[in-house]
Amino acid sequence: MTINVVCRKDAINRNHLAPLALVFTHDRRRKFVGLGISVALEHWDFEKQQPTTDCPDRAEIQFQITSKIREYEKKIKKLEVLEIPVTFDNLFEQNGKRINCTVGEYFKQIIERLEKVEKYGSASKHKVTLALMSQFRSVNMRFDELDLTYLREFEIFLRQRGNVNNSLATKFSVLKAVYNKAVSEGVFVPKSNPFQQFKVGSLWTNTRKRAITKEDIHNLIELDLSDRDFYTQLAKDIFLFSYFMAGINFKDIALLTYG
Repeated sequence: MTINVVCRKDAINRNHLAPLALVFTHDRRRKFVGLGISVALEHWDFEKQQPTTDCPDRAEIQFQITSKIREYEKKIKKLEVLEIPVTFDNLFEQNGKRINCTVGEYFKQIIERLEKVEKYGSASKHKVTLALMSQFRSVNMRFDELDLTYLREFEIFLRQRGNVNNSLATKFSVLKAVYNKAVSEGVFVPKSNPFQQFKVGSLWTNTRKRAITKEDIHNLIELDLSDRDFYTQLAKDIFLFSYFMAGINFKDIALLTYG
């Protein structure tokens, strides 16, 4: 595919200015994409296809042309890296499909959306899952590469890192949700859904309830430690402070300052 800039003499407007456009040529087909810039014919060098030296705002016009060409060249390179054939359909993302969106890029889009609506807990789970996937393999991959083999090998990778069933289930639930959302938003069209065979629900296991009861908390509040040393009393105070502050961790407590 080739990209060139042209001045369209066939579309001169009422102000006698001609619009500039990029012309894409591929498989003997041509497609014009307007740049939103118009120039007077006398200010365009048709031989070199660039603004003349005396063209007003020459530098700005040339900058916009170059920036737009580089933007499309970057898209073309991304498609080539993903081994997706470069065509007019996928380059210009027709029908609203973003088939040149990688798994990593889409994950980041989801994280950004969650943070905008202040769902920071969910965003954090997505960040952890993405980070582990990045350690496992490059996330600069197509969604259709997330097949059953990938899921099974990713599970082995996580288990080797010490992840137990419920931890695995959390990460695979996030991955499954992102995968399904990508399908529903038309990012790609799956030939088959690997999560139909890879049962995320089977990873969940019941665990012993370890939460302290409210009665235990009341007993601790009433516990008299006046005969104990300062640090024992401080340990009680810090624990209760953490409890009343919705579980703030010790490091954050230690770094608190007055005011």
